[in-house]
Amino acid sequence: MADAGIWVAWGIPTRGREVQALELFRESLEGYGAQLLRDGAIERYDVAVLRPQSMQLGGFVLIQGSQEQIDTLRRDEDFQRFVTQVQLVADSVGMVDAWVNDGLGDAFDLYEKALRKGGLLAP
Repeated sequence: MADAGIWVAWGIPTRGREVQALELFRESLEGYGAQLLRDGAIERYDVAVLRPQSMQLGGFVLIQGSQEQIDTLRRDEDFQRFVTQVQLVADSVGMVDAWVNDGLGDAFDLYEKALRKGGLLAP
């Protein structure tokens, strides 16, 4: 089961690039994500396009795999091209590494150690 992930989020489409954003997200997220799965490069990906709301977040993809798979993906030229293309058509693009599923224990251990070191939790 996956222990690592990368969360790629984007804001609302850049004004004047709405059509390009729709095309990119439809082609890339359906085709590119499925290809990564078929190739065994990742274990899972989930895409969300958010309903209209008052925040600037338009959608995101959470890609999951082993730490090695995620590290390799971050350096992959196709992935870097995908993220660059997203930056060209949407505002507020960001990427964050994530602990998922089997990796959550590592996240909790790290947090607990930080609390102990900060004197906020008894040894």
